[in-house]
Amino acid sequence: MVSYCTHGDVSAFLQVDAFADSPATTPTQSQVESFIELAESRIEQLTDHAWSTANAISVTDERVRVQRVQSNVISTRGRIQLRHYPILAFSQHASPSLSQTNGNIKIWSSGGYVDYLDSDNSKTLGSNVADVSNDVWADTEGGIIYLNSYSLHNMLNSSPAGVDGYVTYKYATATCPKDIKLATIYFTAAIIVSNDDLNISQSGEGSMDNRSKAERFEDMAMKILKDHHRIDRSMQMARAIGGFGTGMVTP
Repeated sequence: MVSYCTHGDVSAFLQVDAFADSPATTPTQSQVESFIELAESRIEQLTDHAWSTANAISVTDERVRVQRVQSNVISTRGRIQLRHYPILAFSQHASPSLSQTNGNIKIWSSGGYVDYLDSDNSKTLGSNVADVSNDVWADTEGGIIYLNSYSLHNMLNSSPAGVDGYVTYKYATATCPKDIKLATIYFTAAIIVSNDDLNISQSGEGSMDNRSKAERFEDMAMKILKDHHRIDRSMQMARAIGGFGTGMVTP
């Protein structure tokens, strides 16, 4: 299923009649939608991100460190910056059904890794970033997980291979931005016009040949992604707390 643009967007851009399966056009609607899916996959590879919830990308057991720990009234608070963001909301589940759909937040403790989303572990999950009285909550927009009552012993106690935890989650931008939609249209149009047999491009004096048009559409799509800083996104690590510095991580 296409998410970033429609076959109607592509036909409007190319200024051709609507694509259809019956009666069949050249290319058909189904073929154009498969081209759109190829364009979407290419954009996701180039940007290392999904631009619609329907295309959400799964991450399994991402290794994490508790990046910041700040003093709390009775204990300490941990902060984890995930590699990708925004993320889909977490939900709790019953063991042993550690569903990737719901996610996992497995944090090192002296006896091993404890999944904060496993209801058998008696941890509470906040529904939003303001639910600070729970054991764990998340800033889904920034891809940040907060741990309440995170003992300083957890931080100082040596975890296996220095890995404080493993997080399984899904990430995506909820609604496709306009620039991503336009880049998808350009990439899809490039696929279509590059096929001489499809006879899509208009002919006439001064008109560009199919190959030239395809190259131009490709260049425009890449320019859009670069101009809007969609390629090589960098993210700021957890804010400095208690004298710790800040850094930049590039996905």
